[in-house]
Order: sequence, then C-alpha cells, then structure tokens
Amino acid sequence: MKRISLAFLWHMHQPYYYDPATGRSAMPWVRLHATRGYFDQIVLLDDYPSIRQTFNYVPSLLKQIEEYARGSVTDVFLDYGMKPAADLTPDDRRFILWNFFMVNWETMINPHPRYKELLQARGATVTESTMPDAARRFSERDIRDLQVWFNLAWFGHQACRRYPELAEMKKRGANFSEADKARIREIQDRIIRTIIPLHRDAEARGQIELTTTPFYHPIMPLLCDTDIARRAMPDVPLPSRFRHPADVEAQLAAAASYHERLFGRRPSGLWPSEGSVCPEIVPLVARQGFKWMASDEEVLFRSIRSRDRYTVLYRPYLVEHAGATVGMVFRDRQLSDLIGFTYAFNDPKSAVADFLMKLSEIARVARGDDAIVSVILDGENPWQSYPDGGEGFLRRLYEELEKGTFAESVRIGDYLAAHPPTERITRLHSGSWIDSNFGVWIGEEEDNAAWNLLGRARTALQQREASGGGKDLSAAREEIYAAEGSDWFWWYGDRFSSDNDAMFDQLFRTHLRNAYTAMGEAPPKSLDTPIAHMGRVSVAQEPRAFLKPIIDGRETSYYEWVDAGRYRATRSDSTMFRSEAFIREIRYGFDEESFFLRIDPLDKEAIGGGEEYKVHVHFTAPREVRLSFALTRGNSHRPRCELSLRENGRRVGKKCACGELAMDRIIELSVPFRDLGFKKREDAGFYVQVKTGTIEVERHPHGGFIAFTVPDEDFEIAHWTAL
Repeated sequence: MKRISLAFLWHMHQPYYYDPATGRSAMPWVRLHATRGYFDQIVLLDDYPSIRQTFNYVPSLLKQIEEYARGSVTDVFLDYGMKPAADLTPDDRRFILWNFFMVNWETMINPHPRYKELLQARGATVTESTMPDAARRFSERDIRDLQVWFNLAWFGHQACRRYPELAEMKKRGANFSEADKARIREIQDRIIRTIIPLHRDAEARGQIELTTTPFYHPIMPLLCDTDIARRAMPDVPLPSRFRHPADVEAQLAAAASYHERLFGRRPSGLWPSEGSVCPEIVPLVARQGFKWMASDEEVLFRSIRSRDRYTVLYRPYLVEHAGATVGMVFRDRQLSDLIGFTYAFNDPKSAVADFLMKLSEIARVARGDDAIVSVILDGENPWQSYPDGGEGFLRRLYEELEKGTFAESVRIGDYLAAHPPTERITRLHSGSWIDSNFGVWIGEEEDNAAWNLLGRARTALQQREASGGGKDLSAAREEIYAAEGSDWFWWYGDRFSSDNDAMFDQLFRTHLRNAYTAMGEAPPKSLDTPIAHMGRVSVAQEPRAFLKPIIDGRETSYYEWVDAGRYRATRSDSTMFRSEAFIREIRYGFDEESFFLRIDPLDKEAIGGGEEYKVHVHFTAPREVRLSFALTRGNSHRPRCELSLRENGRRVGKKCACGELAMDRIIELSVPFRDLGFKKREDAGFYVQVKTGTIEVERHPHGGFIAFTVPDEDFEIAHWTAL
C-alpha cells in the first residue's frame, strides 16, 4: 500500500467578547477553553514528537489570550465566580444559578456527583418564576461549590496532569473553600500565560505550523461585495450593498503583522474564516504574502465540476485570479466531521480503527503517489463531548500514526514545499464550508438588518475619513473591523441559536456604537433596538396538551401532533456545523399513561436502511433507560422496539420488547410511563441517537437532552390557553 500524507489543521477561534468601553469580556469561553482545548492539544504533542500538525489561531482570539495573560481583562463570569460566596447578593446568586451549569452536562457534570447534585437541586429546567425557589435551596456552601465546579470542570486532561491538585479537588468534590477558588484562578492564569509560548516553541522545533485568519474572522467574500452571495444563492434577499474589499486587505495585513509579532515569523498559510472563498480574495491574499489557503471539499467539487473524490480531492491546487496565484488544499469532510461530531460517543479503540480503515481506503484508491488528506475542523469545541476530553482518542490515533504504516502526519506548508501544486483552478467557487454558500451569514431578515446597520456605520466612517479634520479614527476603524466578524451573523436568523443570542446581538451593536462614539458622533437610535428575534419563528415548542396519536408511521391527521413539543434537529445550538444529517425534526408528548415520540427524517426515503442503522432514544432522567430499534420499513413485519435499563451508560439486565412502533413516512413510537419506570411530576430528559454498528452518526441534541416533566392529571388545566 502506498503512503499518504495526513494533514491536520486545528482551527482555534472565539468571538471577540471584549468591550473596550467597559474593559470586560462578556463571556468566559476564551479563558475556559484555554484550560482545556488550547492547552491540552499542544501539550499532548510533547509525548508524540514525530506527529506534525497545523494550528490555526484567529488573531482576535490571540489578542484576548494576551489580554488575560497580562491581567488587563476580566470577564463577567470570573467576577461572579471569584466573589466570596458570603458576599453574594440575591442577584449575584441568580446569575450563578442561571449560568454556571452552561457546560456539556453529560461529560462535564454527570461524571461528578457533587456537580450533578447541584444541578438536580436547581432543576434541569428553570424559569424566571421558578428561580427564586431554586435559589432558596442553595446554601452558602452550595453556591461556593458551584462557583468552583464551573471552573474546575473545564480543566482538561493535560492541565490535571500538570497540576495534580486539580485532580485532587475533583476527587474531593465538595466543601470547597475560598482558598480553593483562589488557587483555581491562579492555575488558570498560569495556563493562559503559557498558551502562546508553548505554540511558539512547538513551531520553532518543527512540530507544528502556525497559520492565521483575517483578524476579526470576517467572511471575506461578503466584505468584498455582499452581492457575491447570489452566485451560490441566486434568489436570496440581500441587504443594501456592502462593498469594501479594502477592509479584507486591512484585516489580512493586521493578521499577518500581529502573528509575526507574537510568533517571530510571518504566516505562510491562511484559513479563510469558515472556509469562505471567492475569486476576488485571491489577489488580496497573495499580496499579503500568503502562499496557501484551505477550504472545504464541496468548494473544490463545484470549482472543477467533478466529484470523483479519489481522483481530485487528495492533491493540492493553484487558484488563479487577476494574475495572482495561491496554493490550496481542501478538507475531507467525512473524516473531519467524524472527529468533530461522531467519535466522541464511541470508544477510542473503535473510533481510531474506523478512522484508520477509511484512511487506508483512501491510500489504496487515491490517484498518485503523493496524496494529501486534509482533516480540518474546530480545534477547541469537539473535546467537550468526549468523556475524557479527547485524550483516549488522540493518544490512540497518534500512537498508530507513529508506526508509520501507510500515513505520515505533515505540516501543510512542508507538504506544499515538497509537492508544489501543478493543477490550476481558474474559476474558484464562491462559498464556505457550510452548504457551499454564505446562507448562514446573509439573506435572512435578521442577518440583512445587521448588514444594513454595519453598512451605515462603515459609510459614516468613510465620510469622516474623506472630510479630514485631523481626528484620529483608528479606534473607530477597529470597532468597525470587530463588527465585521462572522460570529454575530452566525447567531442571527433561523439557522443557529443559543441561550446567549441576546448577548451576541448586544455585542455587535456595542461595537457599532463604540465606532460612532470614536468618530465623535452620537450613535443612531436604531442601535438601541435588538436585532435578534425580530422575525424569528420559534424553533422549539413545549407540549401544550395531551396527545392521542395513531401509531402508524404516517401523519394521519395534522391535529394528532399539533400540540406536541418540537425540536428542530436541523437547527443547531452549536458553534460547529455538521454537513450531513438524517433527522429533520423530533416531536414529543404524552397522555397520562404514555410517552409519545415522532421523528421526521430529512428524506422520507431514508427510512428503510435495514439492520445497519439503529435509532436509540436515551432517557437520562429520572433514570437511565434506552429504547432501540432498527431503521426498517414495510409491511413484512412489525418493527420491534427494545427497552433496556442502563447504569453509567451500560446495560443492566435483559432487553425486552416495549411499546408500539411504526415506520413509514415518519417514525412514531409510544411507550407507557410504567415501563420506563417514571412517576408523575418527575423531571425527565432524553436525546436521540443514530448509529451504525458501534459508530454514532448523529445525535440530537448534540449536547444535553430534551427536558420535560412527566404529567399528572392536572397537566392540561395548567397548560390551557384560549386560541
């Protein structure tokens, strides 16, 4: 078997949370990811000196890391977390109870009995009306333990190894002191101060290559010209035209200069924000000295009008436009998504075996003797879903790669120097790594409203620059660049949502307000009005009444599921995007006796995959129960649903047939509460998983679970509304 080159690119990015007007960061994620993904990823490589990788750090993230390292910035969560528990006001306590469970419950709360106990004491679901009762259940000791656990749970495997006292605290679990809190902060600060030097040293010894992204992570094609969006989406409604290619070049130049200051050399590689490219950026990228950039496989396929992946994907290219050329590689979407979304829910041995099997097939079939397989994904977000922070998977993978059987890990720049691209792309597709278009960031009502506000502020700056007057406009310019970042637009519209949509909205408008103030102008009143939710249809509905569905695999009547709870699986609460999916929507509800579930596939023909694919409905509370069935369809037999009791994720006792199940155009399931072992008024939660063999291919929600309360006879009275 011929050898191939395996190129990992870990993309590290967080929104620019810092507000210079207040001197604080709105969210803690830069600080907390530093103690997990940023530290773990680079330190783990010390044990595997032959592994070569590429790390991409967005400059606005590095800027925030620098600010934390200098001690010149704090964040709201840190302020609340470090305040002595005895001094907390009722409002302080409410903030902590709202926000300090904002982690992956399955991997970062459930394994720790005390943290899980605190969540149960607060309740899985909480509202403004129930929060006062929840707060009264928390003693000063409870609150202090929660302050500790929110920070402690974020420390990853290498941090706990480097600082054994963290592991000791996790083992102790409770009765933490103010001194424990202070020590946790001290360790956080120490780790943050090492992030940049560790990466600089790893590059100096030749183990990693460091690359960059436009400074504030903007979508470069849309800054060049928002009308470019129509190339992939001809009918998309667009905002007033925004066309500022000079801003693209400014953000590229700032990124390269800042990178050189931190790491001692200019970057040769570029990860365009969200893999977003178009022909117009090629000369801009080339002028700033970048030798190569990367994007998604679908961008390649649409550029060259071929989908023969074994022939075209695993090789480098030269892209040309307006007399300029830049090298390009394109990510293998399947392999990248498996690490990002799937392998977390499988044991490391099976996951690595699956990855290597797929890699060996590429080595066997790919054209040429110098094939490169590019695995490009978020380098920080996936590890929250791995039970051990990804250590088991990565160690096993690196150990296998060090054997050098058929794959050699490489830095992308090294590979391109040894194998200069010869094949050319003259018509680069305009799109991103999400759906090969820019629909996440433009076209919906909220997105377009944000672009219009940005455009007005940018025009005001342009007019100020043209009028002269000697006023220093650098601060205003910087705020405009920050507002051009993709992150704000990610959360606008109906595609993605989080509990912090309002905060992202506020940050975007704050950057624009700051820009006007720095210009010496009063910010327009339009910036006082939230953009988020201005036209959004709710993506989630709580059960509103008892259901009486006919379990036949068909929508017998519109009304049989109209009062069900709804979870839109195609909408994501994640900062990551998955390219392929089976489930479109999950509906759920109950009567007094039974739980009902409906699953709508994206493709109604997808049901019928035989025994190869199985659906598992996992109940995580009030006790662990799993319902399992194969994706089959037809009248030859009645599909069978099996129930198994679980404990710490493992089956206890025998499986048994349970409930009613039917699959045709949709999947419908009914199971009595008595069979689940659930009692009235108990808080329950579930998630849905699709697997093939031991490999998980899909999970909804991606993290956490859908919560509901087992109804009693008063449910309909309590939820009655006049329509």
